[in-house]
Amino acid sequence: MEPQPLPMALDGCGLDEAGRRAQAARYAQLGGLAASLDRSELGLTVTFAASPDAALLATTLAVERECCSFLALDYDPEALRLRVGVEDPSDRPVLDLIERALRSASPQA
Repeated sequence: MEPQPLPMALDGCGLDEAGRRAQAARYAQLGGLAASLDRSELGLTVTFAASPDAALLATTLAVERECCSFLALDYDPEALRLRVGVEDPSDRPVLDLIERALRSASPQA
């Protein structure tokens, strides 16, 4: 299944269409390594079954920090856990899009 682009015309996203497609593909690759995806109202937690490619993870997080600086991003390499969160409930659609991209290749989808 080809990853769907993150169709963000959402406030605060600085990616163009090509950037959204590339970011969705990175999330899909990461999602393929997910052992679990847990969603809460203001957060998303991905626990990986194996250590993700360091360059892939670093690029994904760097792009996200630049385009959506309102996201709280935390990766714990010992627990193989990535947390993505928002403070403002109006930013939840971004979590929905990231979750969808992760699940596009996740065995837990």
